[in-house]
Formats: sequence, C-alpha cells, structure tokens
Amino acid sequence: MTLPSDQRRRRLGFSLLEAMIAMAILALVLGAALSGVGFTVGRVAERAEAAWATELARSVLDEYAVTRDAGLAEGAVGEWRWSLTVAPAGAGLVEAEAVAWRAGGPAREVRLSVLLPEIAP
Repeated sequence: MTLPSDQRRRRLGFSLLEAMIAMAILALVLGAALSGVGFTVGRVAERAEAAWATELARSVLDEYAVTRDAGLAEGAVGEWRWSLTVAPAGAGLVEAEAVAWRAGGPAREVRLSVLLPEIAP
C-alpha cells in the first residue's frame, strides 16, 4: 500500500515531543557526568594541597637536620605556614616535629616527625 506524499513526509524525522524527550534525557546524563567530574576535581585539589604541605614539612625537617637552626621554629612561604618543635627523646636523640598548613584555607595540616641525634654542646 502506498501512502499519499503528504502522509509520507509526516513520518520522516522526529516530532517536537520526541526531540524534547531526547534533550531531557541527554541533560540528565550530562548533569550526572559533570557532577562526578566536579567531585574528582575537588579531590585532586585536596591531594595537591596535602602534597605541598608534606613537601614543606619535609624541607623544614631536612633544613633543621643539617643546620640545627632554632630560627626555623616558625615561618612562612607565600600562603604556606609551618612550625617546628624540638624535644628531647632520650638515649642521645631529639624528636623534631614539623607542622605545615595553608593559611586562609580549610584547617588541614600535615605533621611529620623525625628522630635526630643530639649534638654535643
């Protein structure tokens, strides 16, 4: 059976309702995907900040191990801050603990400690 030419044209393509439903489904899928990307980006930023704080604390401890400079007790580099405490640990050792954090950001800090030999006066 052949259809008249005007009915044949109607069956070709999509109706407005079909196109709107397809766009709504696409928007839902993209919304879910983009929210996952936002979460991942936030986690990457947190890990990068923790890595910077860890590197700063390691640098402070390394500098103290070499120089034994009491001036390293507190300091800042840009927006990064640190504090260093040194306490006797017995048996000819001292424990040095460095705490590093980012000023103005969330309260996340990194603490590292190391045992070092005492230096005889």
